[in-house]
Amino acid sequence: MTGKRFFLLFFLCAFVPLAAAKLSLSYGWFNKSAANKGQWLEHEIKLIPAIANGDMHWSIAYVTTKTCESNCVEALNLLQQLYTGLGRKQLGVQALLVTTDASNVDIVKQFSPAIKTEVARKNMELQLATLQQHFVIINQQGVALLQYSTTEKLPVPIAADIRSDLLRLLNYDRSRL
Repeated sequence: MTGKRFFLLFFLCAFVPLAAAKLSLSYGWFNKSAANKGQWLEHEIKLIPAIANGDMHWSIAYVTTKTCESNCVEALNLLQQLYTGLGRKQLGVQALLVTTDASNVDIVKQFSPAIKTEVARKNMELQLATLQQHFVIINQQGVALLQYSTTEKLPVPIAADIRSDLLRLLNYDRSRL
């Protein structure tokens, strides 16, 4: 085999898969959200302080900037059921209500002791407005990763979607080993 022929074969073996990948991405032949049910956030939003090293690696949060009313209580009920349904995997997850209204803390304490409340700083209201009335999966560094809108679907499919994505994240989490 001559040097030119080898170089041509090598170039074709490297260039053809790269060109096929570029074409499939540019023409939209690749479905980006095939595995995840939630919607990835476009920019980084740090909702809570980083979790100290321990068993808690993920958080499921409901975000609201208003006083908790009927739709918020319904979301908290769904959050409680979702957290309870995780079974033994609860050890790696915490349930949160992220809010700017401090009066919601008392409502959550009466509602469920398993759900913790994180009162966000006042300067975060603009960031929280994009996540208003959404469920969010948060990583150990406190950064929101996936969001689930409560207005698009009925509560049961939302809970199934969150559970599916959260279990996938827990299964692939290598930091717990």
